[in-house]
Amino acid sequence: RFQKSADAEATGGAEVEALIVTAQKREEDIQDVPIAISAFTQEDLDEQKIEGGFDLLKAIPNVTFSKNNFTSYNFSIRGVGTKAVSATTDPGVSVSFNNTGIIQNRLFEQEYFVVERVEVLRGPQGTLYGRNASSGVVNLLSAQPDLNEFEGWLKGEVGNYDTKRISAMVNVPVVNEMLGVRLAGALTSRDGYDFNTITGNPVNGRELWSTRLTLGFEPTERIRGNLIWERFEE
Repeated sequence: RFQKSADAEATGGAEVEALIVTAQKREEDIQDVPIAISAFTQEDLDEQKIEGGFDLLKAIPNVTFSKNNFTSYNFSIRGVGTKAVSATTDPGVSVSFNNTGIIQNRLFEQEYFVVERVEVLRGPQGTLYGRNASSGVVNLLSAQPDLNEFEGWLKGEVGNYDTKRISAMVNVPVVNEMLGVRLAGALTSRDGYDFNTITGNPVNGRELWSTRLTLGFEPTERIRGNLIWERFEE
């Protein structure tokens, strides 16, 4: 998230927006983190048209991506990754969801929706993120419920190849400042960009949807927790 620079306020100088990240599993200004890191808010992702995991190549240096057979992929940072073709092969880049490592994931199939931030750490991160972080970490942090205000939005997009993209979010505070619920979802549908001359059918189309339900609670000032249920299908 962003916050005003205290130094700028004290001196009356130009106001500087500081991006707070949790790359080291605690909240810090990105300028104070001794790691090569790229971080994107939901607004950044929308502005740069970063829709899914592999789109990170558009905005991050030293990164390459290729999709393998089965469920495996090769996301390489600084040339380090894995090209093994196996459904049980571990990646060379750790993928984390809310700072929790997930070995079997769909980050590079599904699209980003209602996220607070996406952080990409370049270089070995095994001390904080454990195994499979020899080349770096992709950390996705979902947006958490607002316990004070009701809000919601719906966005739609249409394009060629019969493309339809819809995303929506609704946030409901159940008990003011103590309990809240956030429901979010996204749908993408389009025909294939390629054409099979033998069968006469388009190929590489997409039909995918994702939904996420988050229950946030804060019984005291010292305790804050979230329960998250998410489903993705393509």
